[in-house]
Order: sequence, then C-alpha cells, then structure tokens
Amino acid sequence: MNLKFILLIPVIEILLFILLGDFFGFFLVVFLIILTGAFGIVLLRSNISLNDIRELALEPNEWVYKKIAGILLIIPGFFTDLLGIILLIRHLRSIVWNLLINKKNINPKKKSKNGDDIIEVEYRDLDDK
Repeated sequence: MNLKFILLIPVIEILLFILLGDFFGFFLVVFLIILTGAFGIVLLRSNISLNDIRELALEPNEWVYKKIAGILLIIPGFFTDLLGIILLIRHLRSIVWNLLINKKNINPKKKSKNGDDIIEVEYRDLDDK
C-alpha cells in the first residue's frame, strides 16, 4: 500500500468526523463510532463450532475478511468503518478488489511467441561513475 495513503487516513478520518458531526450532530456521531466498535468486537470473537470449522476449511478467505473487517470497525472513524463494511459484503468486496487489481498494474508482462513470460529490466553497473 502506498505510504502517502496510509498517512492520509487520519486526516480523512478527522475531516469525516467534523463533516458528519456538523450534519448529524456530535452525540449521534460518537454513538455511531461506539456502535461500530462494538460490532467489530463481536466480529473478532472466536466461537467456532464444528460446522464453522467445515466452512472455514472450504472458504478460509471469508474468515480472514471477517477478522480484518472487525479490526477496521474497531478503529474509531468513518473511513475505516466504511472499509470494514465493504469487506463484509461479498459483492462489494469483489468489485473493489477488481478495481484495485486493474488500476494497480505495476509491471505488465509481455508474452513471447512460445508463450513464456518476458520481464523487461534495466541494467546499470553501480561500479561505474
């Protein structure tokens, strides 16, 4: 993840808190933050039964997404709450993931005639000045 984005998250959280506090009122905003934090704690609790173990073995990604969403919901702020809710909803998760994959095409690989991957690199001798 980009370091600038990570450093920008607290600024986004503060701006959203101020804007939504103006729109909905201070006490409702604080109540919503506490409510989403409690929901995040509920998601992180581990009460695993035998049926849950079978589902976990079949789809481990769902369990991981649920735990990451719980962590994001515990962090106070509306931006992280929105990210946590997106991780909980399967269809939104796939849409956002596809958008990130398509936008984050860092080093596209070229195919040769026989189908092998060709990776282009630049060589620079560090001993030459």
